[in-house]
Amino acid sequence: MSGVTDGDGETLSSSIGILGVLALLVGNAISVPIFVLPGPLAGTAGPALVLAIMLAAIPAGFVVLYNALLGSAMPVAGGLYVYISRLTAPYWGFLVPFTIPLVAWASLLITATGFAEYTRIFFDVPSMWLIYVLLGFVLLVNVVGLRVVAQVQIVFFIGLVVSLLTFIVPGAAAIETANYTPFFPDYGGFGLAVVALFYPFLGFGLLIELGEEIDDPGRTIPLVLGLGIGIVVLFYVGLIAVLVGVVPYVELGNEADLALAASRFLPWWGEYVVAAGAIFAVVTTVNTTLLVFSRTLMRASRDGILPASLSRIHPRFDTPHYAVAVLGVPPFVLVPLADEIVGLSVFIGLASLTAYFFCAIGLWNLPREFPAHYANAPFRLRRYRGLLLAVLGGGVATGAFWLVTLLQRPVVGMVLIGWFGVAYVYYRYRLAKTDRIETYRTMTTLDVHERVEESEAQRASDDASGDTPRANTGESGG
Repeated sequence: MSGVTDGDGETLSSSIGILGVLALLVGNAISVPIFVLPGPLAGTAGPALVLAIMLAAIPAGFVVLYNALLGSAMPVAGGLYVYISRLTAPYWGFLVPFTIPLVAWASLLITATGFAEYTRIFFDVPSMWLIYVLLGFVLLVNVVGLRVVAQVQIVFFIGLVVSLLTFIVPGAAAIETANYTPFFPDYGGFGLAVVALFYPFLGFGLLIELGEEIDDPGRTIPLVLGLGIGIVVLFYVGLIAVLVGVVPYVELGNEADLALAASRFLPWWGEYVVAAGAIFAVVTTVNTTLLVFSRTLMRASRDGILPASLSRIHPRFDTPHYAVAVLGVPPFVLVPLADEIVGLSVFIGLASLTAYFFCAIGLWNLPREFPAHYANAPFRLRRYRGLLLAVLGGGVATGAFWLVTLLQRPVVGMVLIGWFGVAYVYYRYRLAKTDRIETYRTMTTLDVHERVEESEAQRASDDASGDTPRANTGESGG
């Protein structure tokens, strides 16, 4: 890829096709919770964790729908920030890049901790050393560039799938139904598990953040999202059902419990196969964590609402290296917080679903604010049926997440609310340092390369064929 100038900002050229995108998406989505979260969550929620992952898939389904619709209509870099700022309100959009560092740091700490736990099955090395090694590797590979990340991702993705199948297929025959009782040992733990297990599905947001770098994004994004969520749900339900069916939940509670379960029904090498898969999975996750979030910071910087340095492209590697550094360096200092796996996961899930709710409001506004993009989208819903249901469903799920979090982990909810307050103060400060009118205009319009001919807007009024998504031959807005 190469950076090109577009007005005052630099853009990233398309460089990866459907296979690379699917590997990036699925590898990122299924990795962390499959190998790191189920053990600690099952120790409290018990066998009900199987139901928890199914319930977590419901808001995840809304997220996939939002991503497919918006990504098809407006494929851009830093998609979530762009959609909310352009379609909902500039301040609510600003919360995305302002909160992203916290989410990225939490994600890196969780996955690095899991990497250390499983690597210690092979080598007797202090966990701290392994965490720092992984954080350094991820920082380096994301500075080098997306094409390298995509190539690495495909290799690790293959290893991940092999490991999962090695665990799930023979494990299904080793399940003891008695381990499924009592099914609900702790209702509070069950509710918290639903919120925490939303985190693994966040990999589906990857596509709308990389819109500029995907070949034929208007059609690739909906297709890969549909395939991806089907694969992820099957793997998740199968893996958790085996875990709690093979090992009594009272014996669970650690990040590396999948390896423990594998040792119950596989030969001596089974534990090592699962551990190897965990290492592959963790690497795929931390690769895409920086990859996605750095693009969002880059786009907000282009708009002038964050420091200009975050949008600078490295002259050799064509990557937003300053944005990558902001996301990848602080976790080296925050490593002592990595033990709070469940709390960090709940924070990520709550913050992300809240952002996607504002994204849903933006989706409702899309036909009115950018009718040409809506009309040209290869994938869309009728506004007063499909879109309305999507917005209402997302709102109910978001409210439920906040209720559970405030009841079970109130500190997490209060931290997020406090951070939104800090964001508002900084937002007003940035506006005071710039031309407010120009900044507002920038945060509510698209770049030149993202626009479509306004003469196409009339086609939006013809969308009366029903709620079924349909394809058309118009170009997507990119």
